[in-house]
Amino acid sequence: MKSRRALCLLVSAIVTAAALWSYVSQPRTVPAGHGVVPIQDGKTIDFSGGAPAVKDGAADKAAMDAAVKAMDAASKGVTFPADPPPKK
Repeated sequence: MKSRRALCLLVSAIVTAAALWSYVSQPRTVPAGHGVVPIQDGKTIDFSGGAPAVKDGAADKAAMDAAVKAMDAASKGVTFPADPPPKK
């Protein structure tokens, strides 16, 4: 009975080791088309096609200007009080 239990433990250990090795040895690559795109002033990056594309059209500039105005309006009244001086 003990030899059967030892054989089961050995087989389960081998299967577990093989599964872990199979998982760890998989290549970790980035799929094609998902590269890094540098950020450029005044241009937008469009991801709707599945890959990043830098755009510089009139509609993009208008949308960016509207977004900047909205952010400026939202943050106009925001203030952060200074921390009180540390007590001695």
